[in-house]
Amino acid sequence: MLVLTGAEREHPRSTDGGRALILKHYWYIAARADEVGRAPLARTICGEPLVFFRTEAGRPAALRNVCSHRRAPLDKGKLVGDFIQCPYHGLRFDGAGRCVFIPSQDTIPDQAHIAAFPVEERWGLVWVWMGPAASADRAAIPARPWRQDPTWNAASTHYYYVKAAHLLMTDNLLDLGHVAFIHADTIGFDAGVMRKDPLETEVAGERVRNTRILEGIEPAPVVKSWGGFTGTVDRVSISDWTPPCYTAIQFANRPSGANSEAGGIEFRIDHFITPETEATHHYWVLVSRNFRIGDAELTRRIHADNDRVAAQDIDIVEAQQRMIALSPGYVDMPIKQDKGLMAAHRILERLWRAEQSAG
Repeated sequence: MLVLTGAEREHPRSTDGGRALILKHYWYIAARADEVGRAPLARTICGEPLVFFRTEAGRPAALRNVCSHRRAPLDKGKLVGDFIQCPYHGLRFDGAGRCVFIPSQDTIPDQAHIAAFPVEERWGLVWVWMGPAASADRAAIPARPWRQDPTWNAASTHYYYVKAAHLLMTDNLLDLGHVAFIHADTIGFDAGVMRKDPLETEVAGERVRNTRILEGIEPAPVVKSWGGFTGTVDRVSISDWTPPCYTAIQFANRPSGANSEAGGIEFRIDHFITPETEATHHYWVLVSRNFRIGDAELTRRIHADNDRVAAQDIDIVEAQQRMIALSPGYVDMPIKQDKGLMAAHRILERLWRAEQSAG
């Protein structure tokens, strides 16, 4: 395991190039399970136009959203039994992408068939495998045991559409020093403590882990309301990133000087980023907590609070994307707290090159 302690001298890669390090041999969240039904649903993922629907038996399916005849989008069509019918000339396709009917002829040529993508339902979400179907491994969907643990409240699932490259949001999640500034009025903390930043970055294989423990700080306004704190707290934030775009954040606040976790509060906030194009992405945030798990009003309030926090992140990364478009070729200057995101960039670059070499 490599532990990075000093400021890196290598610059992070520029994020304005023609490629955006989009990996395809992975599972991505495509939709909430209740979004996928008998009405076709269009969603672009990793640059691929997809259409999702359910068979009459309730099984989800994902096909390339382009009819093989004249490239009409299939999501504008309808379902006929277990088949999706093209709105333009009536060709029908099954859940495996096979063309099963052409109104004007009896023979169906091989080129009539279209690509199908493996799908899996988990935690009330539909996941799609964007790589070769034969290599899809359902065990590769990341494990998040707290999403099904009855001692945790896992009722909050958020979706946001972001007009920025997926790598910018990953950078945001691996750079929790920004919380003191972007989120000053929500979950922030006194920026003065950053003068002696306790950040530790660990890189092990394809995993990057950032840990920052701040002791004896004033809790942010929403943290006070969540935990009922009356004094200072010890704040623990851990970002655990794995490719392609999975970040699990552990966020805990405990009364300062406590010898145990008693009286503290903890969140597990899972961030799953699904690239749409090189400059846009789908952003999923799954919030779990281990305190007051039956408090429905608190759940509603935390859901609203997370929307406020996410809006602040989205605003800054979309602003970054606009500046990137206006400053082509620019290479970002690294600072000490960029160690984790720079390590993630290198891992993504290596994996991306391996995918390209494999064809």
